[in-house]
Amino acid sequence: MSILIILMLLPYVAVVFRTGSMKGLEGQMEEPGLEMYVMGILPGQMPAAYEEEALKAQAVVIRTNLLRKSMEFYKTKDLKTAAASLREQDLEEMGFTYYSPMELEELWGYEQFEWYEERIRKAVEDTAGEILALEGEPVDLPYHAVSAGRTRAGSLLGEDYGYLEPAECPGDVEAADYLKIQTVELEESLEIRKRDEAGYVTEVCLGEEVLTGEEFRSRFSLNSSCFTAERTEDGVRITTKGLGHGLGLSMYQANLQALKGSKYLEILSYFYKNVECISSS
Repeated sequence: MSILIILMLLPYVAVVFRTGSMKGLEGQMEEPGLEMYVMGILPGQMPAAYEEEALKAQAVVIRTNLLRKSMEFYKTKDLKTAAASLREQDLEEMGFTYYSPMELEELWGYEQFEWYEERIRKAVEDTAGEILALEGEPVDLPYHAVSAGRTRAGSLLGEDYGYLEPAECPGDVEAADYLKIQTVELEESLEIRKRDEAGYVTEVCLGEEVLTGEEFRSRFSLNSSCFTAERTEDGVRITTKGLGHGLGLSMYQANLQALKGSKYLEILSYFYKNVECISSS
C-alpha cells in the first residue's frame, strides 16, 4: 500500500522538487492569458540568452503585435476584450509561433530550462501590459534578426508607417549571420534595378519577370533582400547582408545596446519614433 501511495504522489513530488513549491503545478492549471502567450512566443523570436533589456524590448513588441492582431482577428476595438479573447489555437492563424512549457523544456534542455524560463518570465513581468501605440491604438511593429547595417524606412510599407525611420546599426556587421554567400542555378538573366537608401533591393528583373527584392529573396531562400549577384561558371553567386527584411527593430543591435547600458524603452524609441508606451490593461 505504501508503495502505491508513493507512486501516486510522484507527479506532485516532481513539481515540488523542481520549483520548491506548488507554484509550478498551479501554473499548469491556470487558464493561459495575454502575458502567458507573450512568454511562449518570445523564445521563438529572440534568443533567451540575450540581455535582459533586449528581452524586455522584444516582449513589448510581441505584446503590441499580439493585441493588434487580436483586435483584427476577433473584430473588436477594445484592448481588454482583445486580450481576453485570445486562445492558443488561434495564435498560428494570427501569425505567431507559441511554445508551451513542455516544448520549451525540449527546446532548451532540462539543464538550461529554469535559467532561460526565469529570464523570459522576468522580461514579460517587468513590462506587463505595456504596448507601443499611436493615439491609443497599438501599432504594427516589424522586427528582424540582423540588419545590413541600417534599418529601412517605413515608407516602403505605406504612409501609415512613418514611425519607422532608418536607424544606424553599426554593430550588426559583427553578427555571425551578417554575411552569407550562396550560389543558385539561374538560366534567366538577372538585373538588379533599384535599391532603397539602406541598400536593400526593391526591384529585380529575372528574365522577363519583374520582382520585388522580397519576392526574389523568398523564391531563392535568401537571408535578406540586401544582396549583390555575380554570374560564375557554377551559377549566380549571391552575397547577402543581414538576416530578415530590415524593417523596424534589429534584435542583434538591440542586444548590443542593452550590453552598453540602454534600457528597453530607449531601445524601442531608437527603432520606433513618435510612438508612446501605454498600458493595455
